[in-house]
Amino acid sequence: MNLRNFYIKWQVWRGKALDIWSKSPYPANVLSNLCSNGFRFEGVLCGSMEGFLQSLKYQNIDKQRQICSMKGKNAKNMTSTHWQTDQIVWWKGIAINRQSQDFQDLIRRAYQAMFEQNERFRIALMSTRGMKLYHSQGEQNSFKTILTESEFCSTLTEIRESYDVLHNDTQQRKKRLYFDMDGVLVDFESGLAQQDEQTLKEYEGRYDEIPGLFGLMQPMPGAIEAVHKLNEHYDCYILSTAPWNNPSAWSDKVTWITKHLDDVFHKKMVITHCKNLCKGDILIDDRGKNGTSQFEGEWIEFGSERYPDWNAVLDYLIPIKNNV
Repeated sequence: MNLRNFYIKWQVWRGKALDIWSKSPYPANVLSNLCSNGFRFEGVLCGSMEGFLQSLKYQNIDKQRQICSMKGKNAKNMTSTHWQTDQIVWWKGIAINRQSQDFQDLIRRAYQAMFEQNERFRIALMSTRGMKLYHSQGEQNSFKTILTESEFCSTLTEIRESYDVLHNDTQQRKKRLYFDMDGVLVDFESGLAQQDEQTLKEYEGRYDEIPGLFGLMQPMPGAIEAVHKLNEHYDCYILSTAPWNNPSAWSDKVTWITKHLDDVFHKKMVITHCKNLCKGDILIDDRGKNGTSQFEGEWIEFGSERYPDWNAVLDYLIPIKNNV
């Protein structure tokens, strides 16, 4: 590993950077050109950005449209080096110098189109606010590749920052608010109350390992209503932990959210034993375990003397004039 790659990995570990790669965790994988982020660009349907980029190497318009529609590795496999000789690429029958500003403008317009049309890509990119973007596996020589690491990352960074500047005057970023589940949104005891004596005896001291337990639990008093109120003021996510030795608990938690709060938390759920790795402003949790006490933002200890119930949390997080 060279010194630059070591530095990038260190920055990624610190949460200061993101190294974009199709095999990396979210959001790096979604930002990869190989990801199937479909969009339409100047009348042409693109199955992925990789499809669009590879299509620029072909002069034949029909062939170009075909490659544009491709996704992932299928698109990448259409790569060609014949364009490198004279550095000419093509878009809709028009020849473009790969080293020209016209080429840069074309690339910028394509990424902008994908950003505006593809919600998954847009959310992934905006989740990297404050991070330096890298693509360490990318080629650096613009005469050998259709898009260098520098061109790729600078384009994404420009789009990201332009979006924030455009919306800064009319829409301030909502603070990111995380919700724990057990003992906060979900009444753990209500699940135990539905178990027979034999099961309770068998799992004594480790009730959270009872198969199917989490799917039986009821919402905490006032939790559902509180979440809907807070969702009007905050960017809300689930941040919970599931027992390592109870695989059903992981799926049960998703099922519970789908049943009770899918309108708020659809695909906005993180299950981890290291909550301190998640970036955010506020975490509502009843315990300081699994990284909660090291969370970078404010920890609201649900069930404590200061925040005994959801009414107390609402009084604190929402201005009195809005808490209606």
